Amino acid sequence: MDLYYNILSPPSRAILLLGEALQLKFNLISLDVHRKDYVNEEFKKINPQHTVPTLVVDGVAICEPGAILIYLAEQYAPAGSTYYPPDPLRRAIVNQRLLFECGTLYKCIFVYYSPVVLDRAVPVETDRQKLDEAVAVLNGILQHSAFVAGDCLTVADYSLVCTVSMLVLLKFDLVPYAGVRRWYERCKEVIAGYTDLTQRAVTMFQNWMEQENSKV
Repeated sequence: MDLYYNILSPPSRAILLLGEALQLKFNLISLDVHRKDYVNEEFKKINPQHTVPTLVVDGVAICEPGAILIYLAEQYAPAGSTYYPPDPLRRAIVNQRLLFECGTLYKCIFVYYSPVVLDRAVPVETDRQKLDEAVAVLNGILQHSAFVAGDCLTVADYSLVCTVSMLVLLKFDLVPYAGVRRWYERCKEVIAGYTDLTQRAVTMFQNWMEQENSKV
């Protein structure tokens, strides 16, 4: 399996971490944002969305991170695994959390922080309010369960914890969100390789920011 990824991408890290948990060996192909690998014609032929992560299995490209996580769990998780539970109702909850991550939380983080990080613009207050609301929704989800889709670790936790790591890196104040903080610390303990991979991403992000600042 070819995995096109970038370690700065939280969804890419989610795939790498689940792959480690399932003891999978990917053929890793790192795409460099500075070389604009994302938009070259060769990669567009593989994935017209030119997004990472992209997983290629037997010539078929899977392009959305939630779809990749589900595929890996269905195809490679051992019998009895909770990563993507067999019960349709529990799967629906996992699916909802995955859709919340990509359609709401990740989007809110990107919209609020991208102008600040990339363009050094003044933050937009309404965008900050939407981000606060999204984090509050996640906090509400975690009030009565250990993980985001119940009391067992699922692919939704892999997806969301990597996205929340962006908030930690960007120094978003999680103090008011006790449920998120408890869950985040729990995930750091139970997801193998999380700390090392995240630290690699932090180091790369800091180096990237130094390069960008040097251009100013």
